[in-house]
Amino acid sequence: MEGLGFAVFPSFNYLCSMLEEGTPVHNYVYSSALVEFVLSANDFCAFMEGLKGTEGRNFIEDSVRHLSLVYARILATSHTEPVFESPAEPAVTEQEWSALFQKIAMILGPHNEILRIAREGEFDRSELVNHTISEDLADLYQELKDFTIIYSRGLEELMNDAAWELQERFAEHWGAKLLRALQALHELYVSGIDPSEEE
Repeated sequence: MEGLGFAVFPSFNYLCSMLEEGTPVHNYVYSSALVEFVLSANDFCAFMEGLKGTEGRNFIEDSVRHLSLVYARILATSHTEPVFESPAEPAVTEQEWSALFQKIAMILGPHNEILRIAREGEFDRSELVNHTISEDLADLYQELKDFTIIYSRGLEELMNDAAWELQERFAEHWGAKLLRALQALHELYVSGIDPSEEE
């Protein structure tokens, strides 16, 4: 199967059983909570892909709405276990990530830069380090786009494993990145900032 690399495949009988409607994998990947999350993730990715670079205030408002939905709906999903041992290959390229990073930075201008708490052992344990909203949003886009591409293929075992990996990475880093970007954009939102009106 494409993207599995050196995955260890389950037994033939197990794979056949997964094709039957009502199996645990089938029920999980088509559960209402996961489907609602997929819709929110798709909407976020489409929003990012449709940016023109001149959205200004609308970008802030729409980002707050999309990020809030994605976070709420990932929390509503249940956990699963992987079928295969190796993850799928990422789909979003470095060039695509960079293009989105630059577009968001252009929209937000000077409001793109934020401060975050340094991770342990980072930058000689400085208390605060410079960061950007565009980096967090581009990272989030990459995570969600990679997941939705696999989910859209309709291969249930791969859909299941992509959801498992996404949840693992949510706990490791992208959940915190989403909240950090959301907090920064919230501050811009309540302050009435419109980057398009500034020089």
